Amino acid sequence: MKRLALSLLMVGALAACQPQLQAEVTRFYSVPPVTPGRTFAVAPEGPQASDLEFQHYAAQIGAALQSKGFLLAAPGPDRADVIAVLHYGTYASRTEVYSDPGPAWGHPGWWGWRGYPYGYPPQINSTTIYPEYLDVALFDGAAWRAGERKALFQGRVVGDSGVRDLNAAMPSLIKALFQEFPGANGQTVHVTVPIDG
Repeated sequence: MKRLALSLLMVGALAACQPQLQAEVTRFYSVPPVTPGRTFAVAPEGPQASDLEFQHYAAQIGAALQSKGFLLAAPGPDRADVIAVLHYGTYASRTEVYSDPGPAWGHPGWWGWRGYPYGYPPQINSTTIYPEYLDVALFDGAAWRAGERKALFQGRVVGDSGVRDLNAAMPSLIKALFQEFPGANGQTVHVTVPIDG
């Protein structure tokens, strides 16, 4: 029994240490929303057509759409019911400074170290934020082929993975964006997802 309790405690500790993506997710969609079961294709825009990074992320977006019940179109955009377009990138990093209270010891009325009540002065710490974003839009395929962009879904996720690596953060950005797809229409929600390492 003690071994089981210790094992559960270790699992909980490891889960608590797992890096997480803190993200804000905003989604808009047509009413009624686009339904699963329709075919889709991910279409590159401009220089994305020859961009290997785009192709890598497009495959991940395609897998996310298929997990929601959409079907990959063959031979592609020429017949797809839905066209997916994506944009992604990073914002400039920023440093946030915060303080932790010093260790509290002593007794009431004791002014501690150099005039700080009950202990040592607060510790000043800082952390660097690396914001990343992902935009995914779904358009009506027939309208797209006619030269018109008729949006069915628009989603945006802005998050901080804690690492300066968009490639490492992308699976978590996608997971956050497609969580409970299509989500709350016209609302921004806070989402926390684990970063798979």
